[in-house]
Amino acid sequence: MYQSPYAKIKPKTKKPYTEIFLIRHCHPDYNKAKVLGEANMPLSKHGIRQRTYLTKKLVSLEIDKDYSSELKRAQESAALYIKKVNRQLFIDARLNEINWAHWVRVKYFNTTEESRKKKMANHKEVDRQLDRMQTIARRTLADIYRKNKGKKIALFSHGNFIRALITGILNADVIGFLSLEIFQSSISKLVIDRDGYVKISYINDISHLPAPPHEDLFSTLVD
Repeated sequence: MYQSPYAKIKPKTKKPYTEIFLIRHCHPDYNKAKVLGEANMPLSKHGIRQRTYLTKKLVSLEIDKDYSSELKRAQESAALYIKKVNRQLFIDARLNEINWAHWVRVKYFNTTEESRKKKMANHKEVDRQLDRMQTIARRTLADIYRKNKGKKIALFSHGNFIRALITGILNADVIGFLSLEIFQSSISKLVIDRDGYVKISYINDISHLPAPPHEDLFSTLVD
């Protein structure tokens, strides 16, 4: 019987496993941002439709506990689901969107770590900011995991938080961060064993939606 060469170095995982579902909020009403502020921006009509499909999917996952950021679009994305399962939604400011002041266009092809250092005068600050973002996300995950071992947990959060967490787990730098898209209303899943080994099961699942979401692929990048 063939045995993978990786079998010798594969960690021996131990139950109980903890399942973490990272949920990006549904489509918000961007027209309300100037009047209400970015934090109070509600879901759009399209986002409310997305929420119906997202809710059906989440109910089927039989989740044990639910967290949300402080931002209205995340809490509204969770609201219908929370009502259906008749459970408390725990608000955690650490799940709030992470704003990065120095968005830069970094071309993926023909870009090495050395060439990026030569072309980007502020590359050290960019790296430091990403390190901070990833550290915040990892510490948040670690704390929630410790409090909920063996359970299924839903985290209603935001694109940059989810990107920071996943790229932090993958030990990816700024190129990996900027290249990872997380769609609105998507679900990404992590599995963590008893000793803290983390496995990324899937990223950016939108199979519950009847049609692909609006792609805001480069909306957070500035020229």
